[in-house]
Amino acid sequence: ASRYFDDLGNLRPEAFETFGEFLHEAKMLDDSVRCYKDAFDFVLERRELLLRQRVVGQRYGDDAMDGLLHTSLYPYQKEGVRFAAMAGRAILADEMGLGKTVQALATAELLRREHFVGQVLILCPSTLRYQWKRELERFTDATAIVVEGSAEARARSMEAEAPYKIASYGSVAQDVRAGIMQGVDMLILDEVQRLKNWNTQMARAVRQIESRYALILSGTPLENRLEDLYSIVELVDQFRLAPYYRFRNRYCVTDETGRTVGYQNLSEVAERVRLLLLRRRKSDVALELPERIDKNLFVPMTEEQTEAHQAFRTQAARLVAKWKRQHYLSEADRKLLLLTLAQMRMVCDSTFVLDEHSRHDTKVEETMSILDECGVFTTDAATAAGPAVKVVVFSQWERMTRLIAQELDQSGVEYIYIHGDVPARERAERVETFSLDPQIRVLLSTDTGSTGLNLQVASVIVNVDLPWNPAVLEQRVGRLHRIGQQRGVEVINLIATGTIEEEMLSRLRFKTSLFEGVLDGGDDAVFLSTEHFDELLTTLQEEWGEVGAFGSEERKELIACSGESSEENETVDVPPLLRRLAADLAELCLADEATRTRAAHLFSSF
Repeated sequence: ASRYFDDLGNLRPEAFETFGEFLHEAKMLDDSVRCYKDAFDFVLERRELLLRQRVVGQRYGDDAMDGLLHTSLYPYQKEGVRFAAMAGRAILADEMGLGKTVQALATAELLRREHFVGQVLILCPSTLRYQWKRELERFTDATAIVVEGSAEARARSMEAEAPYKIASYGSVAQDVRAGIMQGVDMLILDEVQRLKNWNTQMARAVRQIESRYALILSGTPLENRLEDLYSIVELVDQFRLAPYYRFRNRYCVTDETGRTVGYQNLSEVAERVRLLLLRRRKSDVALELPERIDKNLFVPMTEEQTEAHQAFRTQAARLVAKWKRQHYLSEADRKLLLLTLAQMRMVCDSTFVLDEHSRHDTKVEETMSILDECGVFTTDAATAAGPAVKVVVFSQWERMTRLIAQELDQSGVEYIYIHGDVPARERAERVETFSLDPQIRVLLSTDTGSTGLNLQVASVIVNVDLPWNPAVLEQRVGRLHRIGQQRGVEVINLIATGTIEEEMLSRLRFKTSLFEGVLDGGDDAVFLSTEHFDELLTTLQEEWGEVGAFGSEERKELIACSGESSEENETVDVPPLLRRLAADLAELCLADEATRTRAAHLFSSF
């Protein structure tokens, strides 16, 4: 055994190739020797890894890499293809705009050419299926089939001889249950952050698809929580960060109640995933991308908007004060709080986004002014300064893009409009029209409609509103600031002054810090106040103050009803259940004095 194993019992690196000889010799000495399946599979996997490393290292220099696709690859892209091909199962976490799709196709073509794989299954959001098909037809000679239609039609597509099958996440759970998707040679998962919740039907179904090779694509594998990364890594190597309880104990900092309040040892996490996760930022690669300029334009609201925003803020502050007092919010209260915060953000754009009946706003006019400055209202497609500027306008709210579309219609400006209801095939056609037609200078899009768009032809992006998650904002910008962009990119954020939008500029930075700590070599430990709602509520309380929107008289009455003590009220001896009931009812009665009086009589009789 010493010829094959070291003193610690580990198989020597050179012995993987001769492991069969070891088994033969061992069984000659004692036929009761057993090699269990997991050990045998591990040895075979390592032997295939060594073979891939030799093949890729010896046969695929830079010149050979250029022959994989009908296009040349950048040096960092060739490095990404070698990394993924050698690893066999890998995560490509490059920033948006660095060409993850083309690297995935080159990796698949390399493995197919060397007969490591035959069939490749690509899973992606439904809106990206035809974009993947177009990219395959553009860069390769291989046949690709989009798996869609009825269950019978999808089954026939999966059985077809085409080397590439493209399916959506939406049908994967049903197809796995029906046995349509059982095992493939290679699995490519695009926009994999949609699977970060490991316990959804979709995520469980994807984990059941057996594949010898896997390539995971995501520019944001880590958005909000370190646990998101755990879920994605599990798709590649279920043992890398397991078991979960040990992972949480080692890397998550919890308070006395068990809630996550921070993360630690992030550099250790980065080291553990180093051999299967590759991430490059635009600033890291040897590639000169055009300059990016970010501008924040602070836009005042109308009086009607301000009044509505303040009313919603008052309602939200009452819920925050209730949570502060009771350390608890019911499910109904949580839904109400989220709705109220969303309404605060909506009214920052326009009252039309709320009710479709009234319209009070200033951002539409400001957007039209920006478009005018970009020259989109001129009849000439180009100016003396160079090609005409093309502008992309983003908003989270479809109603807001509809208002801007109405203004463009009245001005006689041609534009392209994309939102979540536009079918995937038509969406690709509209983007192509925007890219090729010099007379069309404006593209309107919602976040739902923007998934997978490549918009390098544009050089100005107007964010009519700020998304709650900073990763979504970077995804918007990444549609323009990417490979193929020939001009500097100007990012203009419209921010309503004195509102939740302005507060968002300095808040929620924890998510970005966490992302950098694990993937981009940032701080080793990042702390946040609490998790989920408690984090949000604490943030809102810090922003709005301890009492929130309560007036002094309302506060006294609420204290009296809920059984708390104050200078004017001695502690009331009330059972906990009744105290909770009193507090809840008093909360609902704050805005109505008559109702409040009736509630007081009700409490007395009760």
